[in-house]
Order: sequence, then C-alpha cells, then structure tokens
Amino acid sequence: MCLPKRFFWITLLLFFCLSGAVNAQPGESGDLAIKRVSDTILRHRTLLLPDPFSASRALRRLFPGKWYDLGKRYGGTRPERLINWSCPRCKPLDFPTANMLDSIGFPSRGGVATRPITLFSYIDSEGRPNKVISFNHSEYDPDGLQYGRFFGGILGMARFVQVDSGWQLAIFQPAIGAYGAFSSSPPPEPLLIGDHQYGYIIDHQNGPPGGPFEQDKYLVAEVGKSYRQILAAYDTRRYNVDSINCSWDCTYKVLPGEKTSFRDIAIICRGQYFATDKEGLPGELKEKVKGCEHGNFKITHVFVYSENKEEYEERLPAQVSIQKK
Repeated sequence: MCLPKRFFWITLLLFFCLSGAVNAQPGESGDLAIKRVSDTILRHRTLLLPDPFSASRALRRLFPGKWYDLGKRYGGTRPERLINWSCPRCKPLDFPTANMLDSIGFPSRGGVATRPITLFSYIDSEGRPNKVISFNHSEYDPDGLQYGRFFGGILGMARFVQVDSGWQLAIFQPAIGAYGAFSSSPPPEPLLIGDHQYGYIIDHQNGPPGGPFEQDKYLVAEVGKSYRQILAAYDTRRYNVDSINCSWDCTYKVLPGEKTSFRDIAIICRGQYFATDKEGLPGELKEKVKGCEHGNFKITHVFVYSENKEEYEERLPAQVSIQKK
C-alpha cells in the first residue's frame, strides 16, 4: 500500500500532545521514585529464571528499576504496573512514531516508565515451551501518567525458552518501534506465519477528536535472533465517519502453501465508497470511480516475504472489485 497522506490535521492538533491524561487523585502522597541502572541492561543479556515462569519477575529482572503497582496508588482505577528507571550512560536511539510525527528517543534522558503488556506461550519445533513477553516504554513521569495524544509507546519484547534448570532468555529486544497513542503501544496479537513460527500483529490507530479514525497494521517477528518490524500495511481501516464518507475494515489471513516459514499474508479490506469523498477515497479506487458514484468495494493486498530484504513486500497490483449502487 502507498504511504497515506492523511495527517494534515495533525499540525492543528499538536496541543493535544501534552493533554488528554486523566487527572487522578493519588491515594498516597509523593512522586513516584526512579532508580538509576547500568547501561548493561540494554546489551546482550544472559538470564535464567526459576520455574514456574512469572512475567512480572522476568520484567523486573530485565529492568531492575523502581517497581510500582498503580492499582494501589490510585485506588484501583489504574491497575497497571510499572518500573521507573533511568540510564545516564545509555545513548538514546530515535524511533519514528507510527503517527508520522517526531521521533521518540529511547531510553529517554529524563527516565523511562516500563509497563508489561502481554504474555504469550507456544511450543517450538523442538517441542520446547516458550514464553514471549511484550512491554511498553514511555517517558518517566512522577505521577505515573501517560501523555501525548499523537505519541506512541515504545514496544519491546523478550522470549524465554524452558530448559532443565528453568526459563532461559533466548531473545531480548528492548525497543522495536513506537506505536499507538498516549505513550501506550497496542498489544501485539500472535499470528502463526510458519511451522511453529509466530509473528505479532499491531493494530495502530489514531485520528482527530471525533474522527475519522484510521488504522494501520504492522507485523513484528523474529529475524536473525531479534524482534523487528517486517510488514507495514497502511489504511486498513477507516471508521467513525459521516454517512457520505468512505469507510472500511479489513481481515487478514496467512495463505496456505508449501512455505514452512514467512508464509504469504493477505489483508482484505471491505467497505463503502463515495467518489465525492476525495480525501477519504482509497488510493486503489481514485482512478476507478468518478462523478457522484458510490457503492461497495473489496481490495485484497497480498504480502510476500523477501529473503534479501528480510521483510514483507506487497505483490502489486492489489486485487480490486467494485459494486456500484
């Protein structure tokens, strides 16, 4: 898919980047503390955890900062947990946000708040149990809030494999990319893309207050002993629009075939179009509809993995069908 040109309204709404957080009344006084850690935490790590596996224990060993349970602090209204840490000797790297705004530096020089997101379990090709945890980094804030309407959270992931003596860290990717809004990354959703091989779909969506809201899909997977983004599909959903505006949603599936890894992926978009909605018209329809036409459409995008580039590329052209009303 072509990179969308739909963010003209962002410049009018930048003031939301420092707003939108809910004003919570702490149940206890004082700012959340922060702990300095060594720059070795972001390097190659060796870590062995006892059985049974605990995602909370794993995250606290990976990021040995100051641990908080915000559910207790805010009277149960904010159940998430976080770890506050700072690394003065770490050199921040820039991660462009999926909202196409400025990059986010990680780790932030002012400190980092790390939160658990998901835990996923699967059996690998050797029959060994694996645990994959995902976590979100945002800039440290003494209240534990997350700001930034158009700024995402930094997504990180780690995989542990069960051995005789416990759970051994196999892959540790502290930061992959910046997705979502309010400094919070959407939860990765597992997708079986090969024999005992999983990728993780990220549904990233944003938009101005009241809409329209638009969605992109990203795929993160293990490549060369690290997790990284290997697919970007733009404009996979448009919703919360007026009755005379284009809207659509999509489904995705892994296509059958002889490939044992990185199988082809189809993303199928279905919706209604109005030729008069020039700004919201999918790019694949711009040359196919005209005047005041409206109707339903289906667009099938097929993505194929490139061994040379180590990422998915769309097989063009996309398949388009139109039903006029």
